[in-house]
Amino acid sequence: MSHPLQIGTVVEVRGTRIKVQVDKDMNHSTFIYKGDIINNISVNGFVIIKKGFLDLVGKIDAEYIEDLLNTKISQEKDDRYNKGSILRILEIQILGYFDNQLFRNGIRHLPMIGNLVYIPGKQEVLDIYSGIRTDTITSRSLKEENCFSIGKSIVEDIPVKLPINSFFASHIGIFGNTGSGKSNTLAKLYFELFETVGSPHIKKKSSFHLIDFNGEYAHKGVFGLKDADIKIIDLKTFEGAKGDKLKIATKYFYNPEVLSILFSAKEQTQKPFIKRLLKRMEYAKENGWGLKNWLPNLFAKSLIHSSREIFEFIKEIIDYLSLNKSGQEHEIFLGKIKSIQWNTQKNYFFSNRSGFIAFNTIDAIQNLYSEESGYNYLLNWCSEIEKSTIGWCDEFILNSKLQLVNDMLNRYAQFDHINPLIHRIESKVKELEQIIEIIEESREVAAPLLSIYSFRECSSDIKKVMPSLIAKMLFEDHKRKTNQENINQTMHLIIDEAHNILSSQSMKEGKGWHNYRLELFEEMIKEGRKFGCFLTICSQRPFDISPTIISQIHNYFIHRLVNNKDLEMIDNTIATLDKVSKAAIPTLNSGSCIVSGTALSMPVFIQVEQVHEETKRPSSDNVDLCRLWKT
Repeated sequence: MSHPLQIGTVVEVRGTRIKVQVDKDMNHSTFIYKGDIINNISVNGFVIIKKGFLDLVGKIDAEYIEDLLNTKISQEKDDRYNKGSILRILEIQILGYFDNQLFRNGIRHLPMIGNLVYIPGKQEVLDIYSGIRTDTITSRSLKEENCFSIGKSIVEDIPVKLPINSFFASHIGIFGNTGSGKSNTLAKLYFELFETVGSPHIKKKSSFHLIDFNGEYAHKGVFGLKDADIKIIDLKTFEGAKGDKLKIATKYFYNPEVLSILFSAKEQTQKPFIKRLLKRMEYAKENGWGLKNWLPNLFAKSLIHSSREIFEFIKEIIDYLSLNKSGQEHEIFLGKIKSIQWNTQKNYFFSNRSGFIAFNTIDAIQNLYSEESGYNYLLNWCSEIEKSTIGWCDEFILNSKLQLVNDMLNRYAQFDHINPLIHRIESKVKELEQIIEIIEESREVAAPLLSIYSFRECSSDIKKVMPSLIAKMLFEDHKRKTNQENINQTMHLIIDEAHNILSSQSMKEGKGWHNYRLELFEEMIKEGRKFGCFLTICSQRPFDISPTIISQIHNYFIHRLVNNKDLEMIDNTIATLDKVSKAAIPTLNSGSCIVSGTALSMPVFIQVEQVHEETKRPSSDNVDLCRLWKT
């Protein structure tokens, strides 16, 4: 293998650390060789060390210049320039070697004193960046893979080819401060994927889901896809806003663990209540036990058992159901209910509406089912409600209140313990009703290539809760449809601003939900690969994200980070970064990033190209104040 230019000689070998003395006439910034302009060596650049018939590859970690004439112990200083007194030294780390024109990563050979050092050619640099290795699964060179490019190397200014399979069949992390270019990197990454492979081919075997907290990606044409390939679910909870609704299967929502965490249920008293509620709802569904069998029965029991507190709660339920009911007959019924009073001395119910009727005598049951109690109307009214369409929200609130009545009658629960939970259910479910629709089972329909879930106009509580439910539903559905031994479909979940839900620090939504979502995503990132489920997370605060999740990511795109805690997290969890790369992170320019991970043999400094068309990239550009003020 011929090399363009010799630049120096090995003068010291200390383990894998090499020192090279640069030739006196090799200090220009560029050289012209066979019509090509070649950049001179610099820190983070590569060199080729010729050892016999072997070509060793090294990376420049440091460079320093010594003045042999004027040393630090010299008594007199000679300020006159003397070419022979200047010594330029490079500190180099051995990375690998070329074997039959293929780059092999790893230290198998070390140079000798006196070995010549060369600047590598463009093709050699590309081979080094490609990280050519043998795939242990397919026993083929990774060079055969389809590759894509998102930009040029910063040092050599040549396009860097990245292997598609090694990146997208892995978990990806994109980190960087605000304005560092991470959103453009995410857009460029998937834009090039769909452009290189072709969305029609990908759509047959894969689905992509993007959780977008700020609505940056919620527009047609993003990632360069056609309108037919994109589905935007624009969720809104703000007052007066009307958005889309997300379909969630019953088995995912009516889950004891999910509801207990969602409504902040206490472990000892309120969580068992939710379990009893769901069990009764399931029994009622299987046996056709509706509202007409439930409410009138509890109404009668509350009068017979002479329970003032329970009957007052029954009246609240009737008032709740009466919000959308009118008519003279109904007003008469409400009057009968209001006429039922409590005898404080003898502790029983009675009615004075049409003569005195007590509900504590031998004839109490007969009086109870008379017209004066309103029982018969209540029975008929409940039958009407069952026949009409009642939303899942009202149905769940109603079932919760009826379950509380039943528990109090049977002394399973106390009103003061469960009533706060009922209030939380009412407020939470009313908000959820705006954005979700409960369905019996996830219907098998032709899924779009990319589904975008926008939470831009949602409350902070919904932003904490809903992404976890979406991820749970997608992951469980994918596992159910996928044969682990022969994966024929993949699911890719992209989370922008991932610190909102993957934070190991924030517990604003409660400890229960905090633990639930972390366990869910930790399971996805640890076990998802076995089922063809891959995560891409994008965040400006890697320190806030669970260390378990960060350490399980395979490939990283690291933009500028300046916070010490973020840098410590990167230092502690990413083993594929060398010291020079870590030291450069705080000084990276906008759009520049370090690409590192299992898909590459070493970290690569890349200037990511911008996705030029506005419709194909996220709405995250900086505002042009001068242009804004002049218009």
